[in-house]
Amino acid sequence: MPDSFAYDVLEYPSHVHPQMHPSRLAAIARLHGIAAASPTDCRLLEVGCGDGLQLVTLAVAYPRSRFVGVDMSQAAIARGEAIRARLGLDNLQLVAADLLEWNAGPVPYDYIVAHGFYSWVPDFVRERLLALCDQAMAPAGIAYVSYNALPGCHIRRMVWEMMKFHARDIDDPHGKIEHAQGFLAWLGHDALPSKLVYGEVVRHEARELLSRTDSSVLFHDDMAAINQPFLFSEFAAQARRHGLAYLAEADYFEMNDKVLESAEARERLSTLAGDDPLLKEQYLDFLKGRRFRQTLLCHERIPVQRDPSMPAALEMDVVAQLRAEIPEGTAPDLAAGVAIRFSNADGAALVIDHPVAKAALTLVGEAFPGPVAAAELLQSARKLCVSDAAVDDDAAVLAHTLTAAFQMGLLLLHCDAPRFATQAGEHPRTSALAQLQLDAGTDLVTSLRPSMVRLDSRLALELVRLLDGKRDRAAILHDLSQRMAALPMPDDAGGETFQPVEWWQQQLAGKLEDGLQQTARMALLAEE
Repeated sequence: MPDSFAYDVLEYPSHVHPQMHPSRLAAIARLHGIAAASPTDCRLLEVGCGDGLQLVTLAVAYPRSRFVGVDMSQAAIARGEAIRARLGLDNLQLVAADLLEWNAGPVPYDYIVAHGFYSWVPDFVRERLLALCDQAMAPAGIAYVSYNALPGCHIRRMVWEMMKFHARDIDDPHGKIEHAQGFLAWLGHDALPSKLVYGEVVRHEARELLSRTDSSVLFHDDMAAINQPFLFSEFAAQARRHGLAYLAEADYFEMNDKVLESAEARERLSTLAGDDPLLKEQYLDFLKGRRFRQTLLCHERIPVQRDPSMPAALEMDVVAQLRAEIPEGTAPDLAAGVAIRFSNADGAALVIDHPVAKAALTLVGEAFPGPVAAAELLQSARKLCVSDAAVDDDAAVLAHTLTAAFQMGLLLLHCDAPRFATQAGEHPRTSALAQLQLDAGTDLVTSLRPSMVRLDSRLALELVRLLDGKRDRAAILHDLSQRMAALPMPDDAGGETFQPVEWWQQQLAGKLEDGLQQTARMALLAEE
């Protein structure tokens, strides 16, 4: 079976990828002196869009913008087109076409994105993608291209080649997956010599692939006939031949050399790279064993300010799930000179002792998942800590703090981030896209941030389904109790039982508000 048709036979999982959202791409571009278009009024092309879920979220959030997706899979495009039609998204176009034959038209795109595409197509298709970025991108346009990277992929490629050899005689995709997974289980258990470094490395890779990888992703990505990793320097050189220049990484913190534990290592890296950002990135890949890159490109003729402009951060929206590491039940001490460590779930952390900076990060954490405009954040933080310093001085400190926190992955900067309800109002309403996904029978839905959210209980599923913007708290409690009473629940004997409506009403009465606010915190509620 030709690989070009494999996606029609075995569906690829539908996900959104926040790192290629235009609000994030625009923020990075503007930090480096490129006047990238706001996502509120832009044209964006996605190459290899699958069913277009990423584009659907954008078309919903930014009705004045225009989004186009191209993919060879007619089945995937048909699925996306059905969603587009159901949601009435006239600003979205999905096209089933071969990129080599597709005409991008005369109007340039502000953004061209290609995720999970570059490493999995032949050389001439890669060349076509980069040529398209040069020819069809606006002067201040930004391209996002992800690809498997070396040297890290040398390790995983060993396992890819083993799997493909093991399942070489099987044509059926499901049979191929079953054989590959059985082989991975064997490698990850006791097949390899325990005293050899090789054995430990391969065993770890096999376990990771088996535990973290969706079966269809294993087939389409890891076992693909074409799966070519690249040195960053190779990719950058190929982009340069098409008039494109390296801008940054979409996951901005990946460029931070603080991952190196010693000052001596960072100094040695600086000596090796000099003022060349491409050399720095290549050596960082060597030191980190990087496996996957999400690289941003711009036109080579556009000047790029290599050091981020800190004042530009004050024109952004800020989003972060932060925690101030202070005793439970206490408020952050905003006095000058009192250091507080702010951290997030990914392990990024920053110690701050400036009153306005501490107040600002506190406010950002409280607003999550909603964005906070940095300009408003400055005003609110000054009031919260009762700052008597000059506004310009506090602004400079905040700009430095936001930029530093962004560089280390503590927070995200957006240009015109998508808006949604951060509190459950009187008549809460789940987004139309999430409702459509729930109606299709999935428990994995798309939030308005956007991100993928799994509703891990039947109670959560039924609650979110009921939030249609027409019910108040009393109606939600009544209908939710009715629905749960009709569903069997496990009992202590290992069987199933049903609880009456009255029982459910008593159980849920004191928990409903928490459930509604949790739904808002997952960014599933549209603004009323």
